[in-house]
Amino acid sequence: MSSERRAGERSDRSAPLMEHEYDGIREFDNPTPGWWHALFLSSVVFAIGYTMWYHASPLSASIWDKWRAAEVAEFARIFGEIGDLEPDQATIVKMMGDERMMAVAQGIFQGNCAACHAKDGGGINGVNLTDDAYKNVRELPDIFGVISNGAASGAMPAWQNMISKNERVILAAYVAGLRGTSPAAARPPEGEVIPAWPAE
Repeated sequence: MSSERRAGERSDRSAPLMEHEYDGIREFDNPTPGWWHALFLSSVVFAIGYTMWYHASPLSASIWDKWRAAEVAEFARIFGEIGDLEPDQATIVKMMGDERMMAVAQGIFQGNCAACHAKDGGGINGVNLTDDAYKNVRELPDIFGVISNGAASGAMPAWQNMISKNERVILAAYVAGLRGTSPAAARPPEGEVIPAWPAE
């Protein structure tokens, strides 16, 4: 069948043929339908509004805000069962043996401490938490004090206004539990070697 005959067969259709031809084939001029344009423009308007609301508006809540709120609610539920924890040696030792509390504390450590001390505690620009040498700690409660008040003239920030007391207590227990572990890349020991932690 010749290209002229094919073109003739198409000429009685409603859409006109395009001017260009390729390998004896011509296309119908079928523009994109109006509903497609409307859908596209609606998507653009929605994207602009979404960006302005979630990335520029002080009234919106990010996914991180929602995650933190859910985390606080979950901590309140967990800590409601154990009450107000005291940052003494007996409590910290007890928390070191509580697997559920250490799982919660690990999440706190990864979210707040790993950037300086590494995920495994071996240290990046913060001290190695896995060896037996300590700069500002002599007893278990001292770990809670360093977490709460900071150290090294602000190089170690104070967390007492950013995380709750109970969180700091179990975080101290988690940090104490890192002692004696084997990190992937450990910083050299800093400070003085201190006695082992007391058993539960």
